[in-house]
Amino acid sequence: MDEPSSRLASILVVSNHGRVVGGGELSLMDLLRGLARDRWAPALVVPEEGDVASRGRELGLPVHVVPLPTLRRPGLGAVRSVTALGRLARSTDAVLIHANGSRAMAYGGLAGRLAGRPAIWHVRIAESDGAVDLALCALATGVIATSRAVARRFTWAPRKIRLVPNGVDLVRFTPRPPSGALRATLGVPPSAPLALSIGRFVAEKGYRHLLDAAAHLERARPGVHWILVGDGELDGELRAQARRLGLASRVHFAGWRDDIPDVLALCDVFVLPSESEGFGRVLVEAMAMAKAVVATTVGGIPEIVLDGETGLLVPSAAAVPLADAVRALLDDPARAARLGGAGRARAESTFSLGAHVDAVERVYAEILGAGRVARSAQRPRGART
Repeated sequence: MDEPSSRLASILVVSNHGRVVGGGELSLMDLLRGLARDRWAPALVVPEEGDVASRGRELGLPVHVVPLPTLRRPGLGAVRSVTALGRLARSTDAVLIHANGSRAMAYGGLAGRLAGRPAIWHVRIAESDGAVDLALCALATGVIATSRAVARRFTWAPRKIRLVPNGVDLVRFTPRPPSGALRATLGVPPSAPLALSIGRFVAEKGYRHLLDAAAHLERARPGVHWILVGDGELDGELRAQARRLGLASRVHFAGWRDDIPDVLALCDVFVLPSESEGFGRVLVEAMAMAKAVVATTVGGIPEIVLDGETGLLVPSAAAVPLADAVRALLDDPARAARLGGAGRARAESTFSLGAHVDAVERVYAEILGAGRVARSAQRPRGART
């Protein structure tokens, strides 16, 4: 397994999902795009065909489909998948396995043991999974945590944790003039104040409280429009709530979109009302676009948004403080512009994609270096090296 320096190091990257369900998959694809191709040769494993596989192929990566059955009732399918991953690690001569998420780590970690390869667990969620965390951390050679909030999930295993914040492409996400045509397409009047939120329509994203905040703001400052970019299990419920609150003409459900920088360029303020958030990649995207943000004080968010410096932080599940913070920025465009400018500077200094990729590559090198040292120590004296 010792790789000559002239050879590319093959990395088997295992995705939890075959479709893009959130920032975790987008960050993974950014990482794969950014890895130095004169040093690393990543191969992507997905549990089924979908957007992740398509994007991987667009990057010119070899893509392998290996089902990853649910961990609740794994059965014989799990054994077949672990065996297939182990065989794939050997056939691709992978030097390590990089698992993006818990299910990917369960299979990738066991396959790593089977094939004698180290495994890295990339963790993006702050909430503990109890005994599962203990088992997966034991399988992992190293654990990448995207924030200190995520790292606190593993206080009992500090030596395995490497803090690597997500990064975004600062060229793609760069300030630009808003498109009047896009604004019209989304149904927003030309001069209306505009707030924007992006994320999955699931309970932990806090959209119910955002709509309550929108209703409160409409009573205090009529005419503000809201664009919600995303989709998910609560889509129908949130649309019904907007109608019930009399906001049908104010809240625009835009679905999932690929033109996120252009949509961000439209807004006066970006809002993330999460009740739980391991990192909050979309906040970095908004900051990179020089947008002032309003977000909640949960998880890794305070590590990204500096309250009063790059945005405003409010308690989670609290509609009135959320509405008041949005109104404060809409009523003071100069302040919003200052916060947005500071946000762009913070994105450049702390959350660039280049810095993220460099940090992950350092983890790879560290894990592989430690593995070589360990294997060398196990050789009998006089053995050829």
